[in-house]
Amino acid sequence: MQLPELDREEYKDIPIFAMGYEGQPVNTPICICRYANITSMLHRHPIIQINYIVHGKLIHRINNISHTLVKGDIFVIPPYVPHQLSSLDGADFEVIELEFRPEFVFGRELDNYHTIEDGQSVFDFSYIEPFLVSECNVKPGINLSGKVQDEAETLLNSILKEYQTKKDSYLLAMKADLLKLLVIIGRAFREGLEVSPHKQFYDYHRDALTKALHYIDEHFNEPLTIEEISRLALLSQSYFSYLFKALTGQTFVEYLRNVRIKQAMEMLAKTNRRVVDICCDCGFNNVNHFNRTFKSVVGVTPTAYRLAHREEI
Repeated sequence: MQLPELDREEYKDIPIFAMGYEGQPVNTPICICRYANITSMLHRHPIIQINYIVHGKLIHRINNISHTLVKGDIFVIPPYVPHQLSSLDGADFEVIELEFRPEFVFGRELDNYHTIEDGQSVFDFSYIEPFLVSECNVKPGINLSGKVQDEAETLLNSILKEYQTKKDSYLLAMKADLLKLLVIIGRAFREGLEVSPHKQFYDYHRDALTKALHYIDEHFNEPLTIEEISRLALLSQSYFSYLFKALTGQTFVEYLRNVRIKQAMEMLAKTNRRVVDICCDCGFNNVNHFNRTFKSVVGVTPTAYRLAHREEI
C-alpha cells in the first residue's frame, strides 16, 4: 500500500528504513523490540511507529525541533515523517519500539483508495497526527503517568511477549493490545490538552474551524480537499484534521460526504431532476460512486429514496 501524500518531495534525500530491527526486515505486519542506548540518524519509515521511553532520557528530533524525552513519554510517527533519536549528554535510555503497517489496524479497505483523503473514514489519521503538531509547540508525544503508564507498559510488554513467542493467533492478540494502546494514547492526549496551556490555542482555533465549516456548507458541490480547507483555516493539515474531528465528531471526508448526501436527499424529494444531475449538483463526479455512497449512508438507493419520499411538485 502506498501513501504518496505523506512522502513529500522535500524529504526525498532522507533515507527510508524498512520495518524491522537492526537492518533485519520482517515479513509480519507488526513487529516490536526493546533496546537500550542505540541512537539513529535522521530517517523515515513507510509504516507507523510508536516509541515508548522505558527508562532514562533522550533527544527526539522531529519537525526540525529537538525534544527531551524521559520515562513515560510515548510518541507516534506516521509514515514517511523524518525523525531521529539520540542520547542526551551520554545518559542511558531504554525504548520499546513498535511498528505496524497501517492496513494491519485500519483494514485492507485502504488498498481500494487512491489517496489518504479518499480513505480517511477507514484510515483515520486524526488520533495519530496530533503528536506531530508544531504550530503551538506541542511536543510530538505525551507523558503517561500513574495508572495510565502502568496500563500502557502492560500492553506493550504483552505485545512484545506475543511477538517473541509467536504462539497460535499471536498477530490477533497483538492487534487487540495495539488497539487498546491507541485508545489510551488518544485519551491521554485529549485529556492533556484540556488541562494544558495549549487549551487556549485550541479554543482560539474554534473560530477558524467554524469558518471552515461554513465554507464547506456553502461550497459542498465543488471538489473540496482537506488541503484547501486546512489552508483556509491557517492550520497544518495534521492539526486541522485533529481539531475538525474533535469539534464535529466526524472526519473532514465524513462531514463533506454527509453534507452532500443531505442535499441530495432534499433534491430527490422536492425536485424532478434526474439522479445523474443531482449527483453532479451535490459534488459527486461519478454516478456509480454517488449511488454506492448514498445507499451506504441512507440505507436505500437514490431512486428508492425518491419513491418513498416524493413530495407533490
